[in-house]
Amino acid sequence: MSLTTISPALTKPPRTARAHALVGMHAGVWHADELTGGAGRTVTSGHAALDAQLPGGGWPLGALTELLQPTPDTPIWSLLLPAAAARQQASGGAVVLVNPPHEPFAPALAAGGLPAAALLWVRAGTPAGQLWATEQALRCADVVAVLAWLPRARPVELRRLHLAAAQRADSLLFALRPEGAANAASPALLRLRVAVAAGRQDGDAPALHVDILKRRGPPLAAPVPLPAHAEGLRALLAASAQLRRGAVAAGGHVLPFGVPVGDDDQDQGHVLDRLAVAA
Repeated sequence: MSLTTISPALTKPPRTARAHALVGMHAGVWHADELTGGAGRTVTSGHAALDAQLPGGGWPLGALTELLQPTPDTPIWSLLLPAAAARQQASGGAVVLVNPPHEPFAPALAAGGLPAAALLWVRAGTPAGQLWATEQALRCADVVAVLAWLPRARPVELRRLHLAAAQRADSLLFALRPEGAANAASPALLRLRVAVAAGRQDGDAPALHVDILKRRGPPLAAPVPLPAHAEGLRALLAASAQLRRGAVAAGGHVLPFGVPVGDDDQDQGHVLDRLAVAA
């Protein structure tokens, strides 16, 4: 029995060559192992390291972005505030907060570029009320960004919000959800998980680690580290840590928070005075 020799000219081209040829013929085809530029509009996140990992170089407009957090009060404003403030300043619209875990601290947001007059805080105690308020905000032409804390939203309900955002095509929509929802299906175009990492030294400002769970592109090799607090607060924490270490090195000791530092027991000090140093 003889073997048949096949000419190289008759063999099929390698898969990679075929794929590249196909991409050349159809601009809408992309490789799953490559980060796509994205067909929709985006707005920068304000963090160059994160933009480099996001399709299109920023947060998608007219689409749902899902943010998973270990606790509802995880510090996320340093992550989301730059984009929300930029959108508000560009168009003069409103930023709607639906069901936030705490009352927004307007002076801190104003310092980040988001004026208090542009904030709408919506209290909604039931899941149905939270979804209704989020959808109505997305349908309002004067709203440029919606941040909604939706701990009990189902995939079908998130898809409805995603479609409502797509009808506007120019609004930011962030759904903040518990970390346990990571195993559930999601229609979000972009899905991230955030975690807070302690500073390297005692008193150092913590960092925010952002892991991208879903995007049009390859899996993220390692979380993106970002500052967990605004620049002003980071400077305050750094100064307090330096003062603390200097006092301990000089033989002093640090009083725990809540211990009166004066003769008057009623003087509890300012809420930011968490580091009281006694020589």
